[in-house]
Amino acid sequence: MPLPSPLADKHVLIVEDVPAFCQELRGYLRDHCRQVTICTSPLRALRRLRREEPDLMITTLMMRELGGFDLIRRVRGQGHALPIVMITGYGNEKTAIEATRLGCSDYLEKPVAADELRARLEKIFVARQHPDAGTTAAPTATPMLSEDPAMKAIYDMVDAVARSDSRVLILGETGTGKQLIAQAIHEHSTRRAEPLVEVNCAAIPENLLESELFGHERGAFTGATERRLGRFEEAGQGTLFLDEIGEMSFTVQSKLLRVLQNGRFNRVGGSATLQSQARVIAATNRDLQKEVEAGKFRADLFYRLHVITLTLPPLRRRAADIPLLAEHFLRRYRGLREMPRAFSPAAMQLLQRYAWPGNVRELEHLVERFAVLHDRPVIDVGDLPEKVARAGSSGTAATPDALLQGDFATARRAFERAYLTETLRQARGNMAEAARRAGLDRSHFFRLVRRQGLDARAFR
Repeated sequence: MPLPSPLADKHVLIVEDVPAFCQELRGYLRDHCRQVTICTSPLRALRRLRREEPDLMITTLMMRELGGFDLIRRVRGQGHALPIVMITGYGNEKTAIEATRLGCSDYLEKPVAADELRARLEKIFVARQHPDAGTTAAPTATPMLSEDPAMKAIYDMVDAVARSDSRVLILGETGTGKQLIAQAIHEHSTRRAEPLVEVNCAAIPENLLESELFGHERGAFTGATERRLGRFEEAGQGTLFLDEIGEMSFTVQSKLLRVLQNGRFNRVGGSATLQSQARVIAATNRDLQKEVEAGKFRADLFYRLHVITLTLPPLRRRAADIPLLAEHFLRRYRGLREMPRAFSPAAMQLLQRYAWPGNVRELEHLVERFAVLHDRPVIDVGDLPEKVARAGSSGTAATPDALLQGDFATARRAFERAYLTETLRQARGNMAEAARRAGLDRSHFFRLVRRQGLDARAFR
């Protein structure tokens, strides 16, 4: 007898101002969920969330009344921890990264297949019910798999860092696994029997983040109908993980600084001084040193956090790890459907050439999509998304053997073309950004690109 679907007893709220798309999604889920509710006004959805608590919310990026990102911030600001899935037809890699940064459990691009949507939602609920069985609700739950020397050095440091109570600052692009490293430090520490409390500073509006961290007393502000404990109190003697700390306002930074200095804080609206014994681990995808120099982050707070720093390399610098991670994800999602057995060598070569702006998380989502929709034993070049295939086919690499063919002028032209191609690829076809990366004047860079006959649009 088959097991019941994880969606069978769930209430899903769909927030989208295009009724036809709402009905389409409802049709995909109606026979699989206990209840599917449609709300074509994001502001009405916020009011509805004050009265009831659905199990999951689906929203879109572009809505006239309130954008999807603003809706997510307000939902989190109301204190709702329900999983959120964003669907959009207007997104790109940056949109997906921002959605994840704000705490979305998943991100899908239109058109959405019914099987894929249901499989993604099932994965979220299975992970929340069984957090130790495979994945967690956050898409960063990737095991420490790497052949890269820099990553191996970081993994070795995790063991040493975990044995201390020092603060840790984890740096790296979105999707590189900062949350995973924080979890590993906690799980290997003497505090592992205490809570690990995670706060995404980017997902909570500035005026509510202070209350989120330190709690508030009844009547402290409009809507504070009862006392609420903050995350520092919830963490107790465990670990408090402050993700996206670079998004924190100066006001909250100053209050956090006080806690880091002497462990003391007050609830919003309260006079009693409380003492925190939690270990603080912070993470950001920003360069905090540059933020300090630009006056956007407090220098004294930066130096309080900057005790032990771990910098995670992006996946594009770990091409050798891509086959290892892809194979792991193929095994992980084997249960979603009859799985393809492997990527073809040619497809894997293209995966290793792609820039992966969303890093490991983007790779995981790509493999999961194949798990749901691909029904052949091998994933080949023709099955890859156009952006991946295009990245692998633009330009030629200037290998040492190629550079030694011909005279110096020929070798120089080959190197110049390969360098410009790679720089444009990493900048996603943005000529100004590519010039900045190359350290060249914009007009000089443009002339070099024209001389090589390269088209920046091919890299977008």
